[in-house]
Amino acid sequence: MNLRARLGNIRNEHVSMLLRGLLWQLMHLRFEGILFKGRGARIWIDRRVRIRGILKVGDFAKLDLRFCISGTIGPNFSLGDFSVMRASGSPDFTCPQFDIGPNVSFGPYCNIGGGFGLAIAGDVIAGPYVSIHPEEHGLGVDRPIRGQSIHGTGIRVGRDCWLSAKATLLDGTNLADGTVLGAGAILVGSRTEPNSIYVGVPARLLRLREENSPERISTS
Repeated sequence: MNLRARLGNIRNEHVSMLLRGLLWQLMHLRFEGILFKGRGARIWIDRRVRIRGILKVGDFAKLDLRFCISGTIGPNFSLGDFSVMRASGSPDFTCPQFDIGPNVSFGPYCNIGGGFGLAIAGDVIAGPYVSIHPEEHGLGVDRPIRGQSIHGTGIRVGRDCWLSAKATLLDGTNLADGTVLGAGAILVGSRTEPNSIYVGVPARLLRLREENSPERISTS
């Protein structure tokens, strides 16, 4: 496909997103990659976080990668409308690492934290309302939970994973390459098997993926 044909396929909304992105890049003197910025989107990216290729932030989404020691956003990254991706919820805490590989996309209304570290390999897709939380609160009874310290080991998502709608990953989870999570599944500090399908609360192994399988995923 030549350049003229590619430009012909760009919709008006993408032109507006590109212009807003260029304005953001000029204002922040960030000339890495190409930013598509949705209406009402709010973006903060620490200079220690590198931007590679195209970065798309949907309407009214929030991408807050401040308070992060190091990180990378790979090419062809997309954050859905009204989603929130935040390395740290407090200036008193610094996320050690926030790395996203190439061709990663999140649907609308997702909530992704950096906590004690988040690494997502390439070719990962996530449906709407997916949640990722790489930290835990203390549970002692000597003081209110909101005043207790947080701890954690981080979360890793391998390549070619699919996180279905409303799936939740909690601290310590390690998704092997090719993992599929059914809708509403919750993983708590678990390590999955490669090319496997997990469903339920807490998530359990349903079966291994098969070549050319047309079956739908059970969400029970």
